[in-house]
Amino acid sequence: MSRKLILKNLIRTVLAVLLLLTGLLALIAAVSVSRYPTRQAADLRRQIAADRDLQFDKRAQLEATLLQYETDNRIKIWTAIVQAAGGAAILTGLLFTARNLKATQDKLDIDRQGQITSRFAQATSQLGAELKDGQPNIEVRLGGIYALSRISKDWPKDYWQIANVLTAYVRHNARWNSSQKRSVWWWTVRTGEDHEPKPRTDIQAILTVLGKNHPPPSESFNNFRKFDLRETDLRGAEFWDARLEWTDFFGANLAGAKFWGAVLSNAKLERAHLAGANLKEAKLDGASLKDADVTGAIFDQKTDWPAGFDARRCGAVFDETRA
Repeated sequence: MSRKLILKNLIRTVLAVLLLLTGLLALIAAVSVSRYPTRQAADLRRQIAADRDLQFDKRAQLEATLLQYETDNRIKIWTAIVQAAGGAAILTGLLFTARNLKATQDKLDIDRQGQITSRFAQATSQLGAELKDGQPNIEVRLGGIYALSRISKDWPKDYWQIANVLTAYVRHNARWNSSQKRSVWWWTVRTGEDHEPKPRTDIQAILTVLGKNHPPPSESFNNFRKFDLRETDLRGAEFWDARLEWTDFFGANLAGAKFWGAVLSNAKLERAHLAGANLKEAKLDGASLKDADVTGAIFDQKTDWPAGFDARRCGAVFDETRA
């Protein structure tokens, strides 16, 4: 038995003993108080008996008054005692009821945590689903991704743990090979082909989930909690209106990515490839763009660049079209 449990049982025993002693003292006090009118009446009767000059009819009248006084006051006292006892019993019942409710709530919380753990284990196991030929089973993996997204909403305190699982999945399954061409934008122009690389369906689903499912207020983005998408191949990915504050895109290939309306405040985009990316209305204030490639990236008058960053000089293209 743990020390904590022993201490808890000891406290319960002490409280029970104190409650019993309090009840005995209350009973003794109640009996003593109930006899007070009788003692008072006895003192007055002795005074009446000692008065030899008191007439018989007056004596009888005083005796009757004393008897009525004694009866009435004893009734009032016992009524008050019974009411107090009843109130104490109700209060005790409420305390035990509250304790039972708390125990029930604790059990429900434990059961719920067990269910969440089971759902989490099942969802993460789906992320590795494969077909018979060894190819990823995208449908099953999507089910796992959306299940994890649902859990993060039902259990906000596990939001970042789930986010870490999803970003790790992206880093493992969409690793950027630096030996590949840096810019899909330049690649498309040179080859004359219209096809642009896009993330696999499950990767795009995770990016959408991360961008749309905002962390709970108490677990907001900061320097210590952020999405880790370093050195990932996210060419052509869609991040429409995504919330990606503080996200680490160090060395990631984001060529041709759609960041229209995305919030990238304080994001780490050092050595990231943003050639041909759509940055219209994107918020990049505070972002780090050291050695980033923004050649051909499209921006407009609503794009917020980091202070001192000259987008045109770095090769970004201003779109004068008004929405």
